[in-house]
Amino acid sequence: MRPKFSLLNILVAIVGIALLIFTVRRVGWSEVVSGVTSVGWWFVLVVLLGATRMACRARAWMICADDAPQHFSTTALQHPSTSAPQHLPFRDAFGAMLAADALGNLTPLGLLASEPTKIMLTRSRVSTVTSVASVTIENAFYTASVLVVLLAGTWFFFQRAGVPPALEQLAEVIVFAIVIAAVIGFWLARSQPALLSRFAPLITKLAGRTAIPAEAIREVESRIYGVLGWPLGRLAHVGAWEVAFHVFAVAEVWLVLRLLPGAAGATLVDAFLLESAGRFVTIAFKFIPYRLGIDEAGSGAVAQVIGIGPAAGVTLALVRRLRILVLNVFGLIRLARA
Repeated sequence: MRPKFSLLNILVAIVGIALLIFTVRRVGWSEVVSGVTSVGWWFVLVVLLGATRMACRARAWMICADDAPQHFSTTALQHPSTSAPQHLPFRDAFGAMLAADALGNLTPLGLLASEPTKIMLTRSRVSTVTSVASVTIENAFYTASVLVVLLAGTWFFFQRAGVPPALEQLAEVIVFAIVIAAVIGFWLARSQPALLSRFAPLITKLAGRTAIPAEAIREVESRIYGVLGWPLGRLAHVGAWEVAFHVFAVAEVWLVLRLLPGAAGATLVDAFLLESAGRFVTIAFKFIPYRLGIDEAGSGAVAQVIGIGPAAGVTLALVRRLRILVLNVFGLIRLARA
């Protein structure tokens, strides 16, 4: 499959670059270049805000991994050193987040590449049971927060006058997808199906073992469904870090918009709309490496609808792409040291 993925990456990159060039030329090279230049040294703060967002999810992940029951004693899944800490340190969680994001952006595998990377990079700190369960739980919290952002963003989007039919249909698709996801989540919480047990071979591969006892798989499922019994304070703590992730994302968008010549009057609502649209694009096109051209086209279209102008939206997407590339460099360095 490796040659096929390589060819796919090349083809997607070519199409993405072509779309990117078309989008930039449509709104004007000079306006986009002027906008990117106007950010200047503020780009350092943009990168820091992006890193802070990663740190927020790392903290949420740590809470999901910490204080987990340690009664499971299958030797094949425990850390080989009995003196190892039974919690996930921030440095390891943050580094794994950066590495996972880089790998997820570079390959068409998306989550199939990023989430196993987190597990593999942290299994020297916590047991594989804890790692798999905590990654799954944190992703569930993150998904729930994204659904709320998308729902709120769709509602605000409908409040804008003169929404084109195409964008109105897109908003309806978002609402429908949110409802479906909520129904699935509710069903999982009520029925607690043994999904992981059915994918035991895949989990065995991720764990780097020749075999994993069925008890281990059941333990992972038990910890995941055990979230329903967590104290309210712990649930709120994880949720607060996920909310902080989105707050810093909106702050990043607002900062960049305020620096752009044609969007200095942008409000926080405008920033929220662009961030929610960007979050939808990220989820819908995660299989496309770096979403080349798609981020710019989507951001430009939404910016035009809300009255900021397509040039500002395209420039915003380009600045954020540069930030992603910078953070991904650090992620690849962490991955190389693994």
